[in-house]
Amino acid sequence: MNQNKEKMYCSNCGEEVSKEDKFCSQCGVRVSKVKSDSKKADKEKIEFTKPKSGTKKNSSDLDKNIKSISPVKVFYFTFALIVIGLIIIYSAGVFDSPAISSGNQNLSNDPHRGVDLQYLQRINQLEEEIKKQPDNNKLLELAHLLNDSGFKGRAIEKYLTYLKTNPKDADVLVDLGVCYYEQGKNEDALRYMKEALKYQTKHQIAHLNIGIVLLASNKHDEAIEWWKKAVEINPNSEIGKRAQELIKSH
Repeated sequence: MNQNKEKMYCSNCGEEVSKEDKFCSQCGVRVSKVKSDSKKADKEKIEFTKPKSGTKKNSSDLDKNIKSISPVKVFYFTFALIVIGLIIIYSAGVFDSPAISSGNQNLSNDPHRGVDLQYLQRINQLEEEIKKQPDNNKLLELAHLLNDSGFKGRAIEKYLTYLKTNPKDADVLVDLGVCYYEQGKNEDALRYMKEALKYQTKHQIAHLNIGIVLLASNKHDEAIEWWKKAVEINPNSEIGKRAQELIKSH
C-alpha cells in the first residue's frame, strides 16, 4: 500500500472520504475539494456545502413568535381597540341626547353655538331700556336672546318675570322648560312643559320636548309615547317628522 497516498476527510463529521465521493457516506453532506494554502499540509481539506434552510428557519422562528404571544397580550390589544372605537364614536356624537326645540320655532336654540356680538349689544340695549321703562315685549325678546346666547340662568329669571303677567303663554312655558333642561333640572323642565299643555293641548313642540327630557331621565318607554303623540298632532310638519325619526332611532 502506498504510504504517501493522500487522505481526505469530511470537515463536517471527520469521516474519511475519497476523491471520487460527492457526498459524505457518514453524514450525507455534499463535499467539494479545496487545496490547502499551506505547503506543510499533507492532507486536502474538504469543504462541505449545507442544504439551504433559510426559509424553514424563518418559518420556524415565525411559529415560535406566534406561540410566544400570550393570551393576556391579545386581551389587552383587543381591549385597546374597543376603547379607541368608543372614543371615535363618542366624539362623533352618536351617544348625544337629541337636541331640544325652542317653543318659538323662529328662534334657534343651540347652547353650543357661542355668543354673537350683535346679540350682546342688543342684550345690553334692552336691559337699559327696560330699566327706564318696563315693557313685556322687550322683556320677552331679552329672555329669548339670553336663552339663545347660553345665559340660561338669566333667561330663566326674565321668563319668570314675563310669566307673572302672561301666565298662559304656552311658548314661553316651553322655552322656560328648555332652559331648565339645559341646566340638568329635568323635573322643573317637565313641570313647565306640561303646564304649557294646559293652555295649548296640541302644542307639538311641547310633546316632542317632553319626550326628549324623559329619555334623558332614562324613561325610554314614556318618551316614545310622547313622540307618538307629537306625530299624531301633525305627522307632516318638521316637528312631526323629527318625532318619527326619534321613534325609529330609539
